[in-house]
Amino acid sequence: MSWVVKHAQVIKRICWITVAVLSILTVVAVVDRYQRQQIMLLESQQALLAQRSARGYSDLLSNLQTHKLQQSLLLANPPPQGCLSDEFIAGQQRFNKTQAADVDGLSQHTLRVPIHQLAPLPKPHAPRMKVSGGSLHMTSGQLLGYTCDKRYAVIQQTQTRLNPPPLLQPLALGSAVSEGLVVHVALNQGMGPTLYFDIRFNAGKAIYLPVTGTGWPTSLPDQVQGEERFLRQYANLHRELQMRIYSEPLAPNFLSQFLILNGQWLLLAAGVVVCLLLINWLVAHLIDAIVVQHREASHDFLTGLYNRRAAMALAETELARATRKPGPLCVLMMDIDHFKQVNDTYGHDGGDQVLKFFAQLLRETVRQPDLVARIGGEEFLVVLPDTDLSGAQQMARRLLQVLRSSTVDYNGKCFGITCSIGVSAWHGHGDSLQNLLVRADKLLYQAKQQGRDRYISEPLADSAQVAYV
Repeated sequence: MSWVVKHAQVIKRICWITVAVLSILTVVAVVDRYQRQQIMLLESQQALLAQRSARGYSDLLSNLQTHKLQQSLLLANPPPQGCLSDEFIAGQQRFNKTQAADVDGLSQHTLRVPIHQLAPLPKPHAPRMKVSGGSLHMTSGQLLGYTCDKRYAVIQQTQTRLNPPPLLQPLALGSAVSEGLVVHVALNQGMGPTLYFDIRFNAGKAIYLPVTGTGWPTSLPDQVQGEERFLRQYANLHRELQMRIYSEPLAPNFLSQFLILNGQWLLLAAGVVVCLLLINWLVAHLIDAIVVQHREASHDFLTGLYNRRAAMALAETELARATRKPGPLCVLMMDIDHFKQVNDTYGHDGGDQVLKFFAQLLRETVRQPDLVARIGGEEFLVVLPDTDLSGAQQMARRLLQVLRSSTVDYNGKCFGITCSIGVSAWHGHGDSLQNLLVRADKLLYQAKQQGRDRYISEPLADSAQVAYV
C-alpha cells in the first residue's frame, strides 16, 4: 500500500497512457477496417458489374441469334405458294406455341394484320428493342403471305425477353455490394435507334427501367479523383451490336453501410473503450482515496505534519539507514512555551492558529530531508539525518532565532511565542530510538526548568552539557 502511495502519480499516468494507447489502437483498427471494407466493396461492385455486363451482352447476342434462327427455320420450311388458308394459319400457330415452349423467354405468334395497316416489319437481324415491365424485349416479324380473301397479311412475330439475372451476393459484404447501384446503358444495333435504359439494384434484385437519351454523354465519362465508376464498352462487328455502360459513383454512402455492416463490432469496440475509461477513472479515484486515507492515517489533521505513529516509523527507518552507512543522526524535541496561557487568552481557535503557525515555521526552516512531526498537543519532533550534534545545535539556535523574530496574527492581534528544545544525538550501535527520544525529552524538560526559550543539548565529545538562550 505504501508503494502505491509513493508512486500514486506515476501509476495514474501509466493508467491514462495505457487507456490512451488502447483507445488509439481501437480507432486505428476501426479506420483500417473501414478502409479495407471500402476497398473490398469497390472491388466487389466492379467484379459484379463486370460479370453482369458481360453476361448481359452475351444474352443479347444469344437473343439476336434466336431471331436469326427463326428466320432460317422459316426459309428452310417456307409457307405454301398462293394464299394461306385458315387451316395453315391455325397449324402454324400451334407449331409456334410448341416451339416457343422449349425456349426460355421466347414467344411466337402468327398474326393477321389488315393490309392497309401493314407497316415495315423489324428484320430478324435487327429486331426492335424496348424496355418494359423490368425486362428487355426484342421483336422481329416475317411476312408469311396473305389470306385468301386478300384482306389480311399473315405475319410471324418473334419476341424474346431478357430478364435481369438473379443477384448472387458475396458472403463477406452481403447486399451492401449491390444496394443502391445505378448503371446507365446505351444499346445500339446497326443503323437503328439507340435504346437507353437504366439498371437499378435494390432490395436484392435488379430491374431495367426505360429512360430517354437526354444527358447521355457522347463518350463514357472519365474517372474523377475521389470517386470510382464502372465503365465498359462492348461491340460485335458481325452482329453490329454495340453496348456502352457507365455507373453512378460506386459506394457513395459507404459510411452508413459500414455502420450497418459493423454495428455490433463497433458497439463492442466503443464499449471496450468506455469500460477502459471507466476502469481507469475508478482506479484513479481509488488511488486518490488510498493516498488521502494514508495521509489522514500518517499526518496530523491540524498542522499537516506527520503524526506520532508515522514519525516513529520514519525515525526507525532513518535510524536503520544511519546504522547501515553508518552516519550521524540527531533529534530535536520541542515544546511551545506557555501554550495553556495562549489557549486561555485567545481560546482554542487561537491555540490552533499558533500550532499551525509553528508547524509552518518548522517546515520553512528545516532542510528538505529532515523529518518534522507533531507528537503531542504542543510537542513537536524534528529528526535530522546525516547531522552531527554540532549541526543539530546550530539548527536549534536557528529555530529559536526565527521564532523570536516572527509574530502570530490572530483576529487583528499580533503576539510572539517561544519554545524550548532538547537536542540529542544517536550514540551508534546499541543505542535505540526509544533511548534517543527519552534523552531528548529529558533535555527539553531541563530547558523548560531553566527558564524556557532555549535549547539544552547533550555535550559534545570531551565537553560539558550545552545550553543556549
